[in-house]
Amino acid sequence: MASDDSGGRSRSDSGVDSDSSSGSDSRTGSGSDSTPEATPSLEAPSVEDTTGYGLTLTLIGGVLLALAYYGVLAIQGTHQLGQAMPEPFYGLALAVLFVLELLNSRHLGVLALARAIAFTAVYGALFVFAVEGGASLWANPDLALEGYAGVTVLAVALVVAALLYVGYLTVVESDRNRGAGG
Repeated sequence: MASDDSGGRSRSDSGVDSDSSSGSDSRTGSGSDSTPEATPSLEAPSVEDTTGYGLTLTLIGGVLLALAYYGVLAIQGTHQLGQAMPEPFYGLALAVLFVLELLNSRHLGVLALARAIAFTAVYGALFVFAVEGGASLWANPDLALEGYAGVTVLAVALVVAALLYVGYLTVVESDRNRGAGG
């Protein structure tokens, strides 16, 4: 990545790529000077918007999503929720997720609390169903091994997790641009 120190492709303060050959604004898709308030749009995230924390959570989320798929299948069958692990341990896991996300937040206040609640709801649900799915796969590994179905489920889950992360980054970048422009 050290091939061009002059910043061959860099982002200017306005959020427009500097090596754009068409002269159009990447946020509005037109060459005219329109106001950001009049035409709210989403901007695709850049590589600089990603973080190691976000990428790690995306990969963990993909694996949890794959296991959660088997958890949902198990619960729809003969398995009951809470059979793999006693329910108080699920509560403990949710509390740990909430505290870790709340303390990891760069912001304090309502925004940090809302983000920690959302994080706990999403990753907590994935964790609960993933534990049930892992127990189901432990008892019956043929569910994932027959026809390499587990590989397909994992591949789809990773793609879904990556798409959700890119969507999240797009919304966050859009909010940043709206806050900087207004």
